[in-house]
Amino acid sequence: MALERVPSERAHAAYSRFQPLLDAQDKEGCVLLALSLLQTEELDIVTLYEGIIGPLARNQACVDSERSLCVWKEHVRTSILRTVVECCYPHLMQARRALSGDMTRGLAVIGCPTEEYHELGARIVADFFTLCGFNVTFVGANTPQKDILEAVPLLSPEFAGVSVTGPYNLIAARRTIQQLVALRESSGGRFRIVVGGQAFGEDLELAKSVGADVLVQNYDGIFRLCEEVPWSSR
Repeated sequence: MALERVPSERAHAAYSRFQPLLDAQDKEGCVLLALSLLQTEELDIVTLYEGIIGPLARNQACVDSERSLCVWKEHVRTSILRTVVECCYPHLMQARRALSGDMTRGLAVIGCPTEEYHELGARIVADFFTLCGFNVTFVGANTPQKDILEAVPLLSPEFAGVSVTGPYNLIAARRTIQQLVALRESSGGRFRIVVGGQAFGEDLELAKSVGADVLVQNYDGIFRLCEEVPWSSR
């Protein structure tokens, strides 16, 4: 069962309240607003992520007079948004229990390739897999290829996900994915390799060229993918 979503106009209204707090680097204000929106059911967790946090992470304008500060500001904003996501975890799990109770679809491993330090998108993807019934091991940013390759056979996941934000990290992602493919073939594993992130856009051919089985960029895509995996008791 998919999560019931709130009307889009609520997301627009919430965005207009959230943006000035983030622009002012008001971490506490951002966290309190996000928690309030979820608690009062003005927003659901997916709409918060896709309608507010995702767009704010991508749309970071930089004026010429402040260009030297842009990288610093981007890191501060991303850190605030990551804190918001982490603080929303109890609401995520509440939504997951409401949707699936004690049932599970297995395990997914989500990470980023070496030198990819933008992990917010990967974290959101990990939460979406959680919401769809998976137990998720999130290994985060700049994960050494060796660690990913060691973790996957140990955990026996249904999905191994790689998130890539910077196009310059596609080479590292390709190396990791090719090793995952080789590992799957040599071990007889059945996990599917999923990719996403700004570096891929909607380019399925690019995803296939690095060795991925599936490209997903949003909750709906992840939900449809997860529906292919049967439920089981924990």
